[in-house]
Amino acid sequence: MYDRILVPTDGSTGSAHIAMQAIDLAEQYDATVHVVYVVDEDVGSLLQSMKITEPELREYGQRAVEKVERMVQAHGVDVAAEVLEGDPATTILDYADEIDADLVVAGTHGRSGIERRLIGSVAERLVRRASCPVMTVRLPETNVTVEDEDHATELAEEELANRGIDATVTGIEQQQHVWVAEATTDDGSLLVYVDPETQRTSVVTEANP
Repeated sequence: MYDRILVPTDGSTGSAHIAMQAIDLAEQYDATVHVVYVVDEDVGSLLQSMKITEPELREYGQRAVEKVERMVQAHGVDVAAEVLEGDPATTILDYADEIDADLVVAGTHGRSGIERRLIGSVAERLVRRASCPVMTVRLPETNVTVEDEDHATELAEEELANRGIDATVTGIEQQQHVWVAEATTDDGSLLVYVDPETQRTSVVTEANP
């Protein structure tokens, strides 16, 4: 049913929850996940007020797609990533047509500031204008099954053990409704994302600063 699944990202931690939905579908249908971040061409005044340069925003976008890319790769799913420029909704729609996407999986809102503008405010336009189905994902507010740090830590440790990774969880916190555990190994550090609703976990090698 699905061969190419497009996931716009804003780089927020909540994007992990959205990516997990796309990964589930990609695993079921042996699909490729395409990750895209759009640098808004019309944020000049906003950038100036926040003292952010366009190269910095593009660099942020590159880190954003790489974060999701590593999550997808950790599950053995094919992935492609792009950082584009333009009007966010139009650019995402054009890219969906360019790759002949079978499905777009998008968050209904991002975090505050530029990221919210890039993703949250365009979801409705994607639904109205996309030539393929659009699956909108809200960060979980109900049906939460992982409510505390101890449970989230236990799930993270179980996932590491199941993968045969000798690592120690050194910290955990909830960021935008996704539990993020930090773990260390002899070779470096890892992040373990735990979805508080589905208990789905994803292990990602933490990029060097």
